[in-house]
Amino acid sequence: MSNWIKVKLGDIVELKRESYQPKPDEVLPYIGLEHIGQGTLRLISVGKSNEVTSTKSYFSKGDILFGKLRPYFRKVVRPKFNGVCSTDILVLTSKNPRKFNQTFLFYLMASQEMIDLATASSSGTKMPRADWKVLQNLEISIPEDVNEQERIGKILETIDDKIDINIRMNKTLEEMAMTLYKHWFVDFGPFQDGEFVESELGMIPEGWECIEIGEAVSVLGGGTPKTSVKEYWENGDINWFSPTDLTTQKSLFISKSSKKITKLGLEKSSAKLFPPYCVMMTSRATIGEISINREEACTNQGFITLIPNETFTMYQLYFWLKTNMDLILSIANGSTFKEVSKTNFKKLKILKPKNIEEFTQKCEKLFKLIESNLIEIEELTNIKDYLLPRLLSGEIDVSQAEKQVEEVL
Repeated sequence: MSNWIKVKLGDIVELKRESYQPKPDEVLPYIGLEHIGQGTLRLISVGKSNEVTSTKSYFSKGDILFGKLRPYFRKVVRPKFNGVCSTDILVLTSKNPRKFNQTFLFYLMASQEMIDLATASSSGTKMPRADWKVLQNLEISIPEDVNEQERIGKILETIDDKIDINIRMNKTLEEMAMTLYKHWFVDFGPFQDGEFVESELGMIPEGWECIEIGEAVSVLGGGTPKTSVKEYWENGDINWFSPTDLTTQKSLFISKSSKKITKLGLEKSSAKLFPPYCVMMTSRATIGEISINREEACTNQGFITLIPNETFTMYQLYFWLKTNMDLILSIANGSTFKEVSKTNFKKLKILKPKNIEEFTQKCEKLFKLIESNLIEIEELTNIKDYLLPRLLSGEIDVSQAEKQVEEVL
């Protein structure tokens, strides 16, 4: 193991300050804080520069983007393209790539220790912002040998690359499942040679029915136990989802909620416990985030949850919500924030199908592959979260970590 040296952050990391004024006729990739996953170290999406107006900052491929507004959200990414970003994001790069490896520095900036330091040095109460003038004077330890820095960065990057492959694979699998759904439930491809009848939703295969979703499946709301009563929350082991859980993870399946409640908290609130593999949709403020719980769970009041049954599977319900989102949004109302009420939602029409066993079987295979990839993502994320602080502190031997990752991948 190489020697570790103490340095000031500002001696190894440089803040880039090149400003950009958006132009209506120029389109560059744009990254705001809303495009960066909370704590995931990856982009959720990318915007366009001509859709924003105020001054932005340039960044280059490989630069470190560090969200300085509410740094405790740990919004740190390293884009693989050039573009512009919000001024609430610090654009950082190595002062000397020959001495300070850029990949290593990315994971250093994304480490929980750095996030905690940035949070502690933030100014402002409601909208705390990390201050580079303070951050640059932080004293940290790094390996003196740039090759060791590179090896540490490579270990963590290899795990992230595998996670990215699984995420892309799951996107493709979900698109395949959506195509399958449209073939069966929108185009009625397998039934084209049969008879069709008129319905409220247009021509449908003979034997199918058009019914209200409230008659088709159980539709649940949610609730929040009093936050002031610690017995409702302390040592809770029941998954209690809030919309933030879904907007943060943006995943077809979801395993764990960020907050959990106790059995007493469940009993003393309007939250409803439901079994695994139900379809949850956020119904207020951010409307239309959809995910399927892999474990028994309940939600706060910002959800509508559909309980599948033998006739209406989670596959049909999930894609029915996806394909009818414009209709669902159109029934939202409210002055402070938009909300879809259970009463209005239950009146929406869904098709009660017949002879769709083949669709169900094919969808089940695709969903199982997606779930398997997500389980692997969780395992890889846990490994990375274990290795990251230990590699950055010299607590674990680099060769040992390389072997561990090689065995997993």
